[in-house]
Amino acid sequence: MVSRPFTAVAPFVAAILLFCAGTPSNAAEPDRPPSPAPSAAPAASPTALPSPAPALQWRSIGPAVSGGRVATVAGTDLDPALLYAGAAGGGVWRSTNGGTDWSPVFDKAGTQSIGAIAISPRDKNDVWVGTGEPWPRNDVIPGDGVYHSTDGGKNWAHLGLAQTSQIARVLLDPRDPKRVLVAALGDPFRDSAERGVYRSTDGGATWTKTLYFGPAVGASDLAMDPKNPDVLYAGMWRFRRSSWNLTSGGDDD
Repeated sequence: MVSRPFTAVAPFVAAILLFCAGTPSNAAEPDRPPSPAPSAAPAASPTALPSPAPALQWRSIGPAVSGGRVATVAGTDLDPALLYAGAAGGGVWRSTNGGTDWSPVFDKAGTQSIGAIAISPRDKNDVWVGTGEPWPRNDVIPGDGVYHSTDGGKNWAHLGLAQTSQIARVLLDPRDPKRVLVAALGDPFRDSAERGVYRSTDGGATWTKTLYFGPAVGASDLAMDPKNPDVLYAGMWRFRRSSWNLTSGGDDD
């Protein structure tokens, strides 16, 4: 059924309002003078809204070295002030006040190279970390698989995929927090079968490789259709960093 647009009935409504306004409320007193209009109340002075945070300005705080890279950042609609950041060589950091203060929460893990962070859309304390920076630089630090926390980063459990080396993305199914997807780039310096897209349906207890193009091709990224979690898009990347060669100066494929 097609709804009637509002503009079609607006003149009719206006005519009714005009007719009612021009009809005397008391037929016995047609010449009764109209009551004086009430004086308008003084407008309230506008109230300034409180600032959500003090004025901030950008400034460099270092480090001015190749290891000072932030590889991934994650937030959640469940708590807009909660943020996690993963460094290429500095572990996972958490902020509970919108980024004003940060605390390290990954210092006791087996590696400090972070590639991906995911927060469950159902529980802000349900956090997943894929280790290994996904940008295959000459000084990249390898990861040792996937970690999971159920208490907001206070404690972490190692859940396998230790040989994937570099993990580019972790995705969680919004319908079932135990359905997890991992995009593993793999070892950038050698061929390895431990790369591609992995899937777990039991919260990381077991993993199944569901997309694999060979020992030289890794998964560079993974995306989920927000309207249909069964629809996935994966980027696959053939990449190899060779060892330093004094004659050629190195070679990247």
